[in-house]
Amino acid sequence: MVSTAVRYTRNIDGLHQNKSELIGSGIGNSFLGIAGQEDLGGGTTAFFTLEHGIDLDSGTSVDAATFWECQATLGLRTDWGTVSLGRQYNALNNVAWSLNPLVQGWGVYWSDPVYIGGDIFYQDYRIDNSIVYQHTTGPVQWQVEYGFGEQPGSARRGQTLGAGMLYRQGPWAFGLAYDQQRSANGDSVQRTYALGASYAWTKTTLYTGHLGNRDSANGSAQHISYLGLGYQLGAATHLSGAYYHYRQNRHTTVLNSPQVLGQGRAHAVAAVLDYALSERTHLYLEADITRMRGGAVGRETHYWGGTPVTTSSHSTRTAAMAGVRHAF
Repeated sequence: MVSTAVRYTRNIDGLHQNKSELIGSGIGNSFLGIAGQEDLGGGTTAFFTLEHGIDLDSGTSVDAATFWECQATLGLRTDWGTVSLGRQYNALNNVAWSLNPLVQGWGVYWSDPVYIGGDIFYQDYRIDNSIVYQHTTGPVQWQVEYGFGEQPGSARRGQTLGAGMLYRQGPWAFGLAYDQQRSANGDSVQRTYALGASYAWTKTTLYTGHLGNRDSANGSAQHISYLGLGYQLGAATHLSGAYYHYRQNRHTTVLNSPQVLGQGRAHAVAAVLDYALSERTHLYLEADITRMRGGAVGRETHYWGGTPVTTSSHSTRTAAMAGVRHAF
């Protein structure tokens, strides 16, 4: 799939600097992939998936150090479930994105408000060196995962553990997931959880959810709650909108830094209008506004602007984008 958009952001850095840009992925990742499978008989299928992330605006790799940045998996699918090995999406990603009111299952959304606080609620989305087991029982989809830390002398250092469940029955959907990552030296653990639900009737779907993250190294904790609505305007047009409330505790630091920012919160509202030119090609318009207070100002301005602003107790960022995506 490829996706790109023109985006304008007002006050992107908390210092009243505006930015116009062409972004490589607007709603949905841009990537090239290779996938295949073989029927081994007896209800068993072997399969593989390789996906390379692309910054479509520049033609470069999303991660120059990881060629198959999106996925690199090999596995077996049987009546008893699916076991896959490699670099693959964690349960947090698979559950939480399924219940996101804005993206409607398309995946990563460039400026999604769940990124408030620095893209911390998905534990990097993917797990290296992992074994994942998935199984569907009636309306319930399960996932259990283990990531090898591969550190000498201890199986726990760098280790990842996670699990998730997604239930779909009639108009209802409900999901929950948990993931924890231990640092390479084994001294700290990041724990993240997500839960959400949706209810659909006629042309409308209501969404709600909550995500939380805690780091044992410094006691920092972040939480975000959301309430959203999706509405099918016509056969080809879909409108979605959501409100998000983010908060962080007094121990929260600048990303990847010991600099403490302290307590803070943010409020965000976003809306997406999606128009299907065909089953595979969509146009979309998006707009969002985020109001930050306290320590959340430093966290957000560092993530989007590169430098944490700590001299202001409040800041507001507004943005809009127009783009196109094509699945193949």
